[in-house]
Amino acid sequence: MSAFDLIVFDFDGTLADSASGIAACMSAAFESCDLQPPSIDEVRRRIGLSLEEAIRQLIRDRRDVDISAVAYRYRELHPAVAAPATTLFPGTREMLSTLEAAGVTLALISQKARRSLAQVLGQFAIEHCFDVVLGSDDVMTPKPHAALYERHVIPRCGDPARDRVLVVGDTDIDLRFAANIGARGCWAQYGYGHHASCRALNPAYTIPDIKALPLVCGLAAS
Repeated sequence: MSAFDLIVFDFDGTLADSASGIAACMSAAFESCDLQPPSIDEVRRRIGLSLEEAIRQLIRDRRDVDISAVAYRYRELHPAVAAPATTLFPGTREMLSTLEAAGVTLALISQKARRSLAQVLGQFAIEHCFDVVLGSDDVMTPKPHAALYERHVIPRCGDPARDRVLVVGDTDIDLRFAANIGARGCWAQYGYGHHASCRALNPAYTIPDIKALPLVCGLAAS
């Protein structure tokens, strides 16, 4: 039996290694809008933010840039540029199978737009693993706001005791989301989050790779 009834996953940097694809797509979107493309390190540090907020930070608040136009171009390019360069972290499929077999309810909440998220999940044939999948345009309030959980997760997944809810993610946004809803936080240390910021939030669990998650849940890895 699992120690948790509901596990809420992040996607980028938690289940999937997507930084190079996101950086390439951002670079192409910037270039098509006649902007100097950011470096992969600059983009990587902003994975986990909304697309518009990431762009706003990358252009350093230039008032002459139409952020919505750059975001639109990024989303246009995502299927051909970002998605093919995205891979699942080793052990992700096996981990999901182990949790499914234990009867754990699984949710996925990402800052990706629903269309982009659906594409990569279909690419890996794992969408069926989740009881609920939420992209950025599916929610009224993003992580880390507790209202997201109340409005979008509980109606689909029920409301188990919060000490039996685990939020798994690689950034401080995910860990603050866990704290805001009264759940346990599991930091995916191998992802893209800022280590000092994540450690400062004192997550209940820290995993070095996704294959370690079943053990956190009290299950043997498959």
